[in-house]
Amino acid sequence: MKNIILIFTLLCSVTSLAYSQNSREIEVKGTSELLVKPDQAIIQIHLEEKAMKVADATEKLNAKASEIEKKIRKEKFKDYKFTANNYYVNINRVYRKGTSKDSGYVASQNLKLELYNLEKDLPKAVELLNISNDLTFNVSFSISKEMVKSYEEQLLKMALEDAQNKADQIGKVMKLENLMVKKVNYGHRDNVNYPRPVQMEAMRLQKSQDREAPVFQPEEQQLTDEVLVTFSFEN
Repeated sequence: MKNIILIFTLLCSVTSLAYSQNSREIEVKGTSELLVKPDQAIIQIHLEEKAMKVADATEKLNAKASEIEKKIRKEKFKDYKFTANNYYVNINRVYRKGTSKDSGYVASQNLKLELYNLEKDLPKAVELLNISNDLTFNVSFSISKEMVKSYEEQLLKMALEDAQNKADQIGKVMKLENLMVKKVNYGHRDNVNYPRPVQMEAMRLQKSQDREAPVFQPEEQQLTDEVLVTFSFEN
């Protein structure tokens, strides 16, 4: 009786071993891509003032920043966010012919204006900054977090379908049987590719009334996603 049980156990082990040896896996990366128009513009403004005394330099800088803020509020943009950061005061060191000389102080600050109505508010903001003296700024475009979130489900579905299609094609060519999903590996990732900003330098316009407002046509940006799917198959 013991011999019969032992033989039966051995047969079961051999069957299980044979099944596991016939089971195989393939790993497929599914990807997705969408081109989306940016829905927000970011204007980075750099202010700088020089004076022989620290108090004079900072006073002039604060006055300039306040003036720009008042102009922005006066425009009554439909939807915007205005912030200030990176306030610095340094010695104004002038280099000439291999030597340096301290000449007072330089105070600087960065301002950021975020706009969400690109068609109407962005041209007005650029014109406003163009008629201000002694500042530089650049304009960049991006996709808001809200818009990225609205595309997440579609991107994931496309990535999963891509993985399935690739696995089906592999199975067809390699003659794999009983192709089944075994594991899905998916993690949150940064899925926006940001373009370089449009560099613009402010200048005084003598006849601003004769100059047409700038036209901005931001390029579509790429939203992507990916998922790693493991499929099992049998020989």
